Amino acid sequence: MEDIIFLSVDDVLLLHTDTIEIGCGSYGIRDHSLLDAAVAMPRQQFGGDYLHQDLPGMAASHMFHISQSHPFIYGSKRTAVLSDLVFLSLNGIRELPDPNELERVTLQVAAGEMGKDVSTRWIRNQVSGKK
Repeated sequence: MEDIIFLSVDDVLLLHTDTIEIGCGSYGIRDHSLLDAAVAMPRQQFGGDYLHQDLPGMAASHMFHISQSHPFIYGSKRTAVLSDLVFLSLNGIRELPDPNELERVTLQVAAGEMGKDVSTRWIRNQVSGKK
């Protein structure tokens, strides 16, 4: 894989601030350890290989771990959606998934109605060949 631009915890915190300013809710981190873990998941490796095999898998990892662990007091799901869009864009994906559809999928993931493997396939289908 080419050099991948990963989001940092600070990046995700800025995105969270944006979601609160645009929408509503309270600022703040409910659990910093959960945030650290969620942001680190896309870059995890074993034996020198990424655990998530492509950009859609890494984006789905953001969605899954940020939305399910609820690291923020308010806005975890919105932050997960925005993190996906920014991550994909930073890594050269120009035609991104429709934000409303991505929100729908994120809500399903957060509710435990869709697993990471299905959300990965969904994102992959949305961005396939759109780089």
